[in-house]
Amino acid sequence: MTASFALPFLTLPDEVVGFRDWLIGDPEEPLFHISRQLDAWDYARDLQLDTRLDLDLTAAAASLQIPANQLKLAVVVAIGSGTGRFARRMERVCTKVICAPLDAPLGIRFPVDSRNLSGRLLVRLEILLAEDVAPGADLSPRLAGSRLWSDTSNVHLEDGGDTRFPLEVLSFHRAFPGQRQETAPWYFHWRPGSMQADFTGSVRLYVNADHEALTQRVSEGDPVTLQAILGDVMVQMCRGVLEDDEAREAISDCEEGSVGSQVAGWLEMSFPGMKPDEIRGLMTATPGAFHAALHASADMGASE
Repeated sequence: MTASFALPFLTLPDEVVGFRDWLIGDPEEPLFHISRQLDAWDYARDLQLDTRLDLDLTAAAASLQIPANQLKLAVVVAIGSGTGRFARRMERVCTKVICAPLDAPLGIRFPVDSRNLSGRLLVRLEILLAEDVAPGADLSPRLAGSRLWSDTSNVHLEDGGDTRFPLEVLSFHRAFPGQRQETAPWYFHWRPGSMQADFTGSVRLYVNADHEALTQRVSEGDPVTLQAILGDVMVQMCRGVLEDDEAREAISDCEEGSVGSQVAGWLEMSFPGMKPDEIRGLMTATPGAFHAALHASADMGASE
């Protein structure tokens, strides 16, 4: 399989998609709007997710500059779970293909088995181009699978395991006087080695307390700040693994909770369906696109 690298293309604005936010709760019970934390959850509690899209296919065709009779959209939902700030696995749970204007809002509803949950529930809703389209306007998407719109919700499941990334806030002037990282806003410590090593025991993220505004945003859980920091962590670790031939081969066989398992999960989230060698090719050919994809996967969702 040969990886292809596409130029930027037109995408769908929020008002065309008409996403109404997720509702979550117990099956057969009233649902409530999803938030950053789900209280009183335990491993015996199954969940239900529900949303609606007022998707305007005619307006979508105009936004993408694609003839309406050629446009087919795939609405895809994937969920993930795992301890840590990031899901360690993702599973596609729903795909609906839209090829004609809708007469009513598109409803999406599905159960979530508690046996597949721990720590966090990540819900990713995407709209993709369902089929290749003939060349048209210069910036129109053409290839099936092109991501036209996405939304990510990341929910902390109370009592669902340790969701904390190994993080420490300290003064870099005191901790690293005269060293290169002294004035850096954050510093990620990781020595590439065994892919089977325990993830939380192998890494440490330091945030510079001397940058007071940054420290405040981190302590408040500002999603954009966390996305920037944790996206940088993902880039460092994924690059380190992809550039090492042995590590690149080993990650598919690593146990859950290991460095290799975590990196493999990030790569699958960011580059679904691609093999490590293909992702390495993208990293080499278009490093900016590689970095941006990882940062996009670090999306923590909006603050409440």
